[in-house]
Amino acid sequence: MRNFQILKDTSRSALLYFAAGIGFLLVASSAEAVTSADADLAFNSLNKIYWDSSAKFFRKDEQGTKKADFWFAAQLWDTVMDQYDRTHSADVKHQIDDVYDGFVEKYPDWTKNKYNDDIMWWTIACTRAYGITQNERYLKKAKDSFDFVYDNFTDDTLGGGVYWINQRTSKNSCVNCPAVIAAARLSVLLKEPAYLEKARKIYAWQKKTLTDGTGKVFDSISYNKTRQTTRVGRGSLTYNQGTYIGAAVLLYQQTKDKTYLDDAIKTAEWTKANLCVTDQCILRNEGQGDAGAFKGIFVRYMKLLINEGGRTEFLPWMKANADAAWHNRRPTDNIIGSDWTKMPTGKVQSQTATSAVAVVLCFADDEPKH
Repeated sequence: MRNFQILKDTSRSALLYFAAGIGFLLVASSAEAVTSADADLAFNSLNKIYWDSSAKFFRKDEQGTKKADFWFAAQLWDTVMDQYDRTHSADVKHQIDDVYDGFVEKYPDWTKNKYNDDIMWWTIACTRAYGITQNERYLKKAKDSFDFVYDNFTDDTLGGGVYWINQRTSKNSCVNCPAVIAAARLSVLLKEPAYLEKARKIYAWQKKTLTDGTGKVFDSISYNKTRQTTRVGRGSLTYNQGTYIGAAVLLYQQTKDKTYLDDAIKTAEWTKANLCVTDQCILRNEGQGDAGAFKGIFVRYMKLLINEGGRTEFLPWMKANADAAWHNRRPTDNIIGSDWTKMPTGKVQSQTATSAVAVVLCFADDEPKH
């Protein structure tokens, strides 16, 4: 993941609708709610525009042959699994295997990637793929990948935590929160309590170092060896908020320590109050590039909080986001951009489109699953 300027979206777009001669001001999400058929169409449209079945790889752009970048491909793979969770389709299950096959053909050795968060996103996705397929190759790859990052890039500098890149310049939420998720899942799948302890240790460091108790998750902490000073990047992004929520919910599931659930709730509430636009609290436009993938990650872990944490009070908010995103799809091909309050006007990258598909797939159903 690369550094970038946080985009501020102050848009308050709404749609003007007239009925019986009376004007009503409505936000986009007040349109007809997303249906199961809409969710299928959203997923099929993503495949039609971006999936290259012969190369077994999602394209980065709407046209051309350039493949999705390393960590973007993991988000697209997660979206395929979002669809499988809804449908249990044999075709989608086959695509899960295809995505992995195409990826490992291009990237057989993940340890060569200097970005540890990129490796951790694939580690998380592999634990999920194992849960669906029971194919041992996914579990082995997840274990080996987590162990590589944890064993080589975790130390007591800055109080603990995992380094973002192999130059050891900073420790970021984008790798530490996913590391908690990966370790928590591995502890269950491998039946090895040591992974749970690693998850709790990283989480404790993350909470102490990169949160402030309000529900805001900071981006990173870095150390300047020359000046011997530390700096906390206090910016907040939806994907860090989301993975912190996911980490907390998974630890709550295993430990029954309500402190973790309270952390998740507070983080969701802070996000709703601070990273949204419109009266319906639609998640803000964070742009394309790396940021295009962020909201899909957030909504995926909000689903975990709602379903596994039992916090159904957040369901209307998430459904409003799904409805707004789908309502503002591009009518020619059903592709959705980075701004879920209006239709895209330019080209949409696959990692941006997949975030919107994720919210539609996760929240098209009428009721949460318990």
